[in-house]
Amino acid sequence: MKTRLHLYPHTEPGGRAYIVGEPAALRSLARHLEDVARGVVGFDVVRCYGSDGHEYELALVCDVSEDEWQNLPVPADKKSDPSQLTIVKTFDDLRSD
Repeated sequence: MKTRLHLYPHTEPGGRAYIVGEPAALRSLARHLEDVARGVVGFDVVRCYGSDGHEYELALVCDVSEDEWQNLPVPADKKSDPSQLTIVKTFDDLRSD
């Protein structure tokens, strides 16, 4: 069963981010978050659906080096690009093979 989940990032320091979802979607997200936090790999992709019915991917990333944390711009920064994290690039490279 497809359930709806929307993510709204904060747009300014001190701003508010939102996760808006149906109960089943929030429970599924909670399970995936636990799996990533406890897992060996520290990365997972969850398929989500917006209220328009379109599918999108939510990447859950846990395995980030301290150096990457120190250099990763905050989400409100227009230069922020978490797809450049090593674990994300590795996953994308493996998936494209």
